[in-house]
Amino acid sequence: MQQEDNGVDAVKEAFLNLLCKVEGEDFDEFDSFVRSALDEYHNKIHDHHDMDEDSDAEEMENDSEFVNVSPASMNRLGKIISDLRKKVPVSAEAPGEEITIPKTEEYEGYTAGNTVHVDGFLFTEDDVDDLCDQGTLSRNYCLDCNSKNVKPLNFISHSASVLQLQFMYQVALANQTSGKTILDIGSRLGAVLYTGYLFSEAKKLIGVEINSWFHNVQVDTVAKYKMKDRIELVQADIQTVPQLIAQADIIVMNNVFQFFNDLDVQKQIWRYIRKETSKKQGLLIVTLPSLQDQLKQAGLPVKKTLGGWVKQIKLDYSSHWFESELSEDDVDEISQVHLYRVI
Repeated sequence: MQQEDNGVDAVKEAFLNLLCKVEGEDFDEFDSFVRSALDEYHNKIHDHHDMDEDSDAEEMENDSEFVNVSPASMNRLGKIISDLRKKVPVSAEAPGEEITIPKTEEYEGYTAGNTVHVDGFLFTEDDVDDLCDQGTLSRNYCLDCNSKNVKPLNFISHSASVLQLQFMYQVALANQTSGKTILDIGSRLGAVLYTGYLFSEAKKLIGVEINSWFHNVQVDTVAKYKMKDRIELVQADIQTVPQLIAQADIIVMNNVFQFFNDLDVQKQIWRYIRKETSKKQGLLIVTLPSLQDQLKQAGLPVKKTLGGWVKQIKLDYSSHWFESELSEDDVDEISQVHLYRVI
């Protein structure tokens, strides 16, 4: 044991000697390299533990009951969506916004040429069919110009769909929002905020969005539909406003980092999120897709990151919650919603 301790001490001393040689601006680059190298090494060691992603977070039962949404609220939401369709392109991307397709197994083969962004909050599958029929969108792309050699386009969205948001508020968070503060990280068009205002009894809904164009869209919409009494909008990088996390009882993150940041930045943000949310035992975190998937795609060790941080709350994804029978695709859609509690 003493010999092992001496070995570790020698490594520590060698590492400190290396640090002494790094000066000025080079230190940040070296710091990033060391963190990435440690993460990669840890992944190799613990990779066999991460084969079953569903077991990485301890599970607990969700005892919430279904909460109804009035026809008036659904009608008001429909008007908001109709307005937003007139303001933003079908892709709902900001001017000059750079989207990076993740280099993961899920998006293998996706390229800028064969991938179309269609906002899931503004357009349903039926809406997409209509857009294709009208010639606004195409479902296929040509592999060889002027030939019949075509393949289907890949459709992706950066917003949660109305169905997913209904499931989140009416099922996953049912009876848990009254008097609470909900923080939406990366609020984009404001879908989580508007539906939270209409579908829940949350005391306050805070949207933090780094992009000024999206922030302004939210400001205009909140003002037009008189939602300022419960919705607060903040334009900022979440890493600069830890006080917002400190205020929150519930945090929502929909596919928030992977399309907009490189892996090093994603890792940095997730470490920050873990650190700040760990200060609030009992805090609820909703993610689309699962934390397990997002951490893995960011190149972080899933089991180590989740350990001592959250417990996953088991949700019932069966179609009996809604009056209309859900299709298999609909069930797959709501199955992207995951709920966790900070321990």
